[in-house]
Amino acid sequence: MRPRPDSGNLLRAQQALRESEAHRQALLDFALDCIICADGKAKITNFNPAAERTFRISRSEALGKDLADTILPAELQDRLRRELFTSAVSGGIDVIGNRVETRCLRADGSWFPAEITVTQVIVGERTSYTVYVRDITARRMAEEALVRLAAIVESSQDAIIGTDLTGRIMSWNKGAELMYGYPAAEVIGRRVSTLAPPERADEIPQMMTDLRAGRRIQNFETVRRSKTGKLIDVSLSVSPVLHSDGTVIGASAIARDITARKLADEALRKANETSIYASPVPIIAADAESRVTMWNPAAEALFGWSEREVAGNPNPTIPEDDSMEAVILHSKLLAGETLTGIEVRRQKRDGSIVEVSLSAAPIWDESHNVKGILGFLTDVTERKSAEEALRQAEQKYRTIFENAVEGIYQTTPDGRYISANSALARMLGFDSPEELISARKDIGTQEYVDSEMRAEFVQKMETEGVVQNFEYQAYRKDGKIIWVSENAHTVYDREGQTLYFEGTVQDTTRHRELEQQLRQMQKIEAIGRLAGGVAHDFNNILMAISSYAELLDQKLTNDATRRYVHEIVKATDRGSSLTQGLLTFSRKHVFSPKVIDLNKLIAEQIKMLKRLIAENIELRFIPGTSSGLVKADPGQIEQVVMNLVINARDAMPDGGRLVIETGNVELDGADCPTDHQGKGGEYVMVAVSDNGCGMDAETKSHLFEPFFTTKEQGKGTGLGLAIVFGIVKQSGGQIFVQSEPGLGTTFKVYFPFVSAALQVPNPDHEVPVSGFETILLVEDEESVRESTAEYLTENGYTVLKARGGPEALQMAERYHRPIDLLLTDLVMPQMSGRELSERITTIRPEIRIVFMSGYSNNLLSNQQVLDPKHALLQKPFRLAVLGRRLREVLGRNRSKAAGQ
Repeated sequence: MRPRPDSGNLLRAQQALRESEAHRQALLDFALDCIICADGKAKITNFNPAAERTFRISRSEALGKDLADTILPAELQDRLRRELFTSAVSGGIDVIGNRVETRCLRADGSWFPAEITVTQVIVGERTSYTVYVRDITARRMAEEALVRLAAIVESSQDAIIGTDLTGRIMSWNKGAELMYGYPAAEVIGRRVSTLAPPERADEIPQMMTDLRAGRRIQNFETVRRSKTGKLIDVSLSVSPVLHSDGTVIGASAIARDITARKLADEALRKANETSIYASPVPIIAADAESRVTMWNPAAEALFGWSEREVAGNPNPTIPEDDSMEAVILHSKLLAGETLTGIEVRRQKRDGSIVEVSLSAAPIWDESHNVKGILGFLTDVTERKSAEEALRQAEQKYRTIFENAVEGIYQTTPDGRYISANSALARMLGFDSPEELISARKDIGTQEYVDSEMRAEFVQKMETEGVVQNFEYQAYRKDGKIIWVSENAHTVYDREGQTLYFEGTVQDTTRHRELEQQLRQMQKIEAIGRLAGGVAHDFNNILMAISSYAELLDQKLTNDATRRYVHEIVKATDRGSSLTQGLLTFSRKHVFSPKVIDLNKLIAEQIKMLKRLIAENIELRFIPGTSSGLVKADPGQIEQVVMNLVINARDAMPDGGRLVIETGNVELDGADCPTDHQGKGGEYVMVAVSDNGCGMDAETKSHLFEPFFTTKEQGKGTGLGLAIVFGIVKQSGGQIFVQSEPGLGTTFKVYFPFVSAALQVPNPDHEVPVSGFETILLVEDEESVRESTAEYLTENGYTVLKARGGPEALQMAERYHRPIDLLLTDLVMPQMSGRELSERITTIRPEIRIVFMSGYSNNLLSNQQVLDPKHALLQKPFRLAVLGRRLREVLGRNRSKAAGQ
């Protein structure tokens, strides 16, 4: 029988195993280094929290991934796999470790320097890996900082020496070798007292005492001895070196050779009085109590006092307001300092103040004590005035530079900014000139859209030295492209070599846009003129056809033959609709408001609107059941509806639904947005809705601006909605828009409601058209003139025919009987109908006027309304309509007319 295991030992073993696993998991979870476990194929089996933080990838994402692919850059993977993950062959248990410093890759693509230690555990034939990754970025930075500090110490011209607290030399830089003549190998380990002459030996123990107490020694002047025995005047600054626990463990001394300065001081002290008194520079000497001991002639010439007057007395040149400053300077000199180029104010004998530059040094006695001072004073009043003038000039031009509307710059020939003003920074989208200069290191590639243009600019600058109105496209910081115009010149040095380019830049983007818009408008205007001209000529032809057809209809008795005449009239009506569309497009339509029914007007327009939209767009018209009447120009209302339909069509390139609705509404002040300045009241509404792409708030804010368009260049002028807005406002109406991106758009146009009582008589209602009055008919188109004259004559009128304005005026002057009405075309050679009407009323004030027009050619623009006394017939018109209009103007009561 097999012995039964001791249950107690088994429980203890299991408990020990659990505790071991808990320790291992705690080690993984709380370790500061990354710990990654992998199987024999280097697939990740564990990924501790430190690894998650460092590599910026979660444990769940990392598990099962290839270890090298997860943490190593691609270019290092093959080499490090061989070095770190090469399996060994073992029949038992073996632990193999590898360590390497390399770069590790994070999940976001960034990398960091790391120390990787890979432990390979082989149990039997099973291999596993434990990888420790330590981020050594901070260590690398500290090492680099230490290297830089060492380089600074080694390159210093001053002697920098490190010692311990016993005075033994521990470090010795190149500056120390040059100053004292000892190579580092000769002095390291020796006492620093080696450098002190015997008479200065007691200084070093005192310094060490001060350093142990933590006191620094600043600018201590003494004498040291070089290897050759030469004495060197030095200025010492000594600082304690502290341990990490704060205790002093040594000293660091910086020694500066001041021998040359000492020699200069000595030369100054030994300067003979002859040279001082012959100097053109004012020189003044004073004792420790500030009493004048010397005063040369140059000082006398500058200040006005003689040496005899001031000797033995306090210096009289110090103004009372500056006495405290003078005391401070005197104290520094008595302390052994030397002053150079200190600008101070001094006073002349006459009380005037001069600006002087003061250079002064202490005068030493044989015991090396300061016994006085020697000062050199130079009058800098004129120089200060010149500097102030220069400063003001610089400030003036700096202000111009900073506040200029144009961009101003200086650049190197290779394309780096040297300086730039705020205007240029704003133009290119930067917050400041400093940001622009820092960001744009290569203008040719970072700023020029076409780098060849930069090459052309540089070539011109180098060959011609100046460039004017050089235009190119530039990138802004946000990537937007603008057009700029540049004027620049080359700045040369004395040898004629190029130093830099400088110039000014203007943003011409808006100017170019306006030019493009002008060209577009010129194209539209040319097409408009063509359309208007065609419409005018075609209207005259249609007028002649229609008139003769009506005259023929009156003379025919055969119904079958008269049917043909009616078809001719219908054809001319269709042609009239075509010319009306051309006039609306060319904006040659005369603004002639009428009381109209919107339902009827839009219903008649629907057929034409369907031809404007694609087959994949469903167009529906939902007329209001009791839509009111409005007073407006029918042609302009048609243009409003047409433009809104076209706008909706363009918003649905893939098809959709377009609905036109009408109805009566009543608005109060609260319904009208403040930016539209609408007024409350009764209105007739026309709504045009689509389910297209919609608009955001920014687009809606510019919607009715002329030339604003969201279409690509060449696909729109940006005038359609601006024209709609103008027509609606001219008609006393209001227009609102509701739109959201992706939810479609609804335009609601409100025209003022008018009472049915204002409705014009039904033109189809027949009224008597015959008359007896005299009519002066003026028409340059013969067929229209003759057919109209024949109709009027057959209906009882006396007709005077004229081919143009001058002939009509002659008839008006020579005809001795009354002329009741002038019926004239608006557009004629030599004299327009409008001019004719103005001149004929001076001859015959009571004459009434009816205009005929194919188009107005701006003689009556769409911003003008016809005089109520006058009437307008838009060609082609029916002769019956002419007859009714004449009776409306002349009056229908024949008896009353006869009595007049």
